[in-house]
Amino acid sequence: MIDKHLCTDFVGMDAIKPIAFNPWKHHRAFVCNQITKIREYGNLDLRETLCCIGGTLLDFYMGELSPELIAHEILLQLRRGEIDNIPVFKDWLGKTQNSYRTLFLSDGSRWVLRLGNRSDYFIHIHPGRYSSLTIRCRPTGLKVAIAFRFLYGFNEQNVDVEMVNRAREFVGLCPIKSLNSVQAFMSFLHVLKVK
Repeated sequence: MIDKHLCTDFVGMDAIKPIAFNPWKHHRAFVCNQITKIREYGNLDLRETLCCIGGTLLDFYMGELSPELIAHEILLQLRRGEIDNIPVFKDWLGKTQNSYRTLFLSDGSRWVLRLGNRSDYFIHIHPGRYSSLTIRCRPTGLKVAIAFRFLYGFNEQNVDVEMVNRAREFVGLCPIKSLNSVQAFMSFLHVLKVK
């Protein structure tokens, strides 16, 4: 079954409550798994899903921990510190509106924790900038790479302008004239692969 989500800044999965996390923006294994499922079953509007990938730059986790394991490790660390409700979490973060804290997980990756927008998902997480097991990318590059893998699969290594333009059209972007203008996309495309 394909994981449905809300097009906001998080994916609300009961299994990781109260963690707010958008694996479409931040988790390679999740994205590749979902592309595979969508290609096989086709019961999710990928264009709508890609709307939830925004911002200027984002950090993409390349490690082996699943979203559920990431949430579990973070919650375990917070519970050890008796940080288990909104007032205590706010106090732990700090007094300013943009306060955040970081935690390290078992694989050495660093995760940023902020105050979420909802009371039932009040711990917003994402990979730390330049953290171990992460890469930085632009949201448009990620969206085009996802669309490319959806349209052409994971085995396709030959990339031409027509193929890239079809993926760009899929996500609502203008066509390009040459592959020279999408070098970041070309590099990121090789990140989205299945084992």
